[in-house]
Amino acid sequence: MVANEHNIPVPALPAPPLPAVPPPPPQCHYFYNARCTKRHDNAFVQALYYQAMKGHRQLSRTPNMHSLNHARRVVNACFNFNFKYIVFKRRLERLRLRFTTFKSILEAPGVVWDRHQNVVLFEEDRWNELVEGNAFVNAYRFAEEPDWNELSAIFSTDEPKEGPNDPIDISSDEAESGGEIAEGTDESTISD
Repeated sequence: MVANEHNIPVPALPAPPLPAVPPPPPQCHYFYNARCTKRHDNAFVQALYYQAMKGHRQLSRTPNMHSLNHARRVVNACFNFNFKYIVFKRRLERLRLRFTTFKSILEAPGVVWDRHQNVVLFEEDRWNELVEGNAFVNAYRFAEEPDWNELSAIFSTDEPKEGPNDPIDISSDEAESGGEIAEGTDESTISD
């Protein structure tokens, strides 16, 4: 208690609440701008992905000119624009940043990617450490990388995989079991 000028005890006022830390901006704030929207980026990513499937991937800092020029022609034709080469080079660097950032998040200890819920799970302390090293990490605070499979095919040194999901090879089951029919199976229900 604090006393006033008449020496009468007055209860102390509670400390004002600390200002709330604002949440990071939404993912689109990090990915897109007024010139390159999500629609432009989707067309650009798909054109680069098509080229990656043909073997023209972006493996070094120097852009693969064949795939970049192809993507430029596709996007300019789709949207009836004439974006300059430098715009696409910058978008390519932004895509590379998305790929390397999300890859570093997935490789960090204590971080788990839940593909069913489309989120990255982590402990708050771990996340703060990641953000200190790279503020772009905040793009993935509440959402995953929507183009992860395509970006992996475009930028990864691993062989690209066709399509968003890996197909399941059911023919290998027979090879593993030696082609024998499991005990108790009715052979009349098995078709060739």
